[in-house]
Amino acid sequence: MKTFDPKVVMNYCIIICVIQFSPIVAQQQTEDQDDESRQCCTNGIPGIPGVPGTNGLPGPFGPKGESGVPGTVGPKGDSGLAGVDGIPGAKGDRGEVGSTGQKGSIGEPGPKGDRGERGEMGLLPQQPRVAISAVRTTSMGPLTYDAVIVYDKIYANEGRGYSSSNGTFTCPVSGMYFFTFSIMRTKNPEEAYVCIYKNDIELVCVWVDNEGSREHGAATNSVIIDLEQGDEVSTKLIAGYALYSDRDAHVSITGFLLYANQQ
Repeated sequence: MKTFDPKVVMNYCIIICVIQFSPIVAQQQTEDQDDESRQCCTNGIPGIPGVPGTNGLPGPFGPKGESGVPGTVGPKGDSGLAGVDGIPGAKGDRGEVGSTGQKGSIGEPGPKGDRGERGEMGLLPQQPRVAISAVRTTSMGPLTYDAVIVYDKIYANEGRGYSSSNGTFTCPVSGMYFFTFSIMRTKNPEEAYVCIYKNDIELVCVWVDNEGSREHGAATNSVIIDLEQGDEVSTKLIAGYALYSDRDAHVSITGFLLYANQQ
């Protein structure tokens, strides 16, 4: 708290009293002067100037002045110490998809997976059907030349490949075929000897000797061959040999397509 000199305060009080009573004194002096004027026509000699008064108390603070012109920017200060990490902010929005990167190198093969479930059975491709089954009901030979055996009784001729007029099977569908044929010799001393041919090329044969017996003897042979459409298959009785047969059909041939060749 600010304090004042007692002498200054006393002087200030005197000044206030003088200011307050000056009008009254001046009025009284005026009245007195008027009375004196009436009594005397002339003014007196002016008095000596009084002693100057002391300085008054400081007045109240005036209003705030206007802001001055901003000064020039000072040099940049040194960097302060790093602050404490703040609380992590909320998760931002998903960014746009970036461009496709370069293809990476092929990785090592992974482990073998488990065996899958068995699938449903597919449809089998349509298989052409070719089959023959025929017998000879009469004896044949002996002859002086090789002769094609004609089978006069036909049980099956699927595909219409066998001809009973010349005893030859003509292949209608290319593929793998199975053939088997059986023969019987006569009771006479003649032996039986028959071979099967593909386009007049001998494949396999069957032979029945008499073994010094006058009883019938029988034999069978088989073959699997690859045929092209148009190939011919036949059985031939070799010259000098004979076959025995009757209504019981002791001489026969059977053949059928195992599977067709892929086109």
